[in-house]
Amino acid sequence: MTRHIMLLAVVFCLLASASALSSPASVGLDFADSYSAFAPLYTLYKSYANFLFAGTQIVIPPDLGGACSQFRDDLSALQVEIITQTDSQRIEQVTRIAHLRQTTGTFCQRYHDTISVIASLAVADLDTFKQAADGGLFAAISDENKELEGLFSSMLDTYTGSEQWKFAVAFSMRTVLKQRDLVKLDSNLREILLGPKDHPYEAGIVPPAILSQARELAALAGISLDDTERQRAISLTREIYDYLMKLH
Repeated sequence: MTRHIMLLAVVFCLLASASALSSPASVGLDFADSYSAFAPLYTLYKSYANFLFAGTQIVIPPDLGGACSQFRDDLSALQVEIITQTDSQRIEQVTRIAHLRQTTGTFCQRYHDTISVIASLAVADLDTFKQAADGGLFAAISDENKELEGLFSSMLDTYTGSEQWKFAVAFSMRTVLKQRDLVKLDSNLREILLGPKDHPYEAGIVPPAILSQARELAALAGISLDDTERQRAISLTREIYDYLMKLH
């Protein structure tokens, strides 16, 4: 009995320590990693959909072959991060991430061979894609995306004020830094950084230490970047990201 109580105490201390280290920013970072890992699968889905509806060329993402295993790994890390932040407001998110991990495991097992075949193609083979579609691959990717987006939205809603800002901005900064070729910053980035134009964030939501960087980066959102602007955008993103890492 004594040994059992001691083990429970150790587990409790470990969870308490993890909670102390957790932050909205760290959850945002793990979400960015999960989205990045899922991106090759979603890109494949969108590419095939665009081919069917608009006749555009099918693109096979270069990272497609390892997407499933990386997505599972990143979801595992995200689950730990969410659990260490859990309070009465986040039970729904714990349930959602557990369900998403379960469905992802089933998805990856069921479509492993199909994804491997597509990833090995030098160019898209229409028969292979039709067989994949008939087997439910693209519908399953769409379902995975809906679950991931639902989890993200529900997690965002659990935060308010500066905590919501840290979560959303950490997600955005990590996503920008993961892009191989930055051509344009999403136009929504301005609102994420500073709030809507007609209703900007209250004073103090954006940390004063990086307010000027946030304003400058927001001004670059939604435009085609030249080389100088691209380098400046990356530099500003890195400064904001590094600031959030200190909070992490």
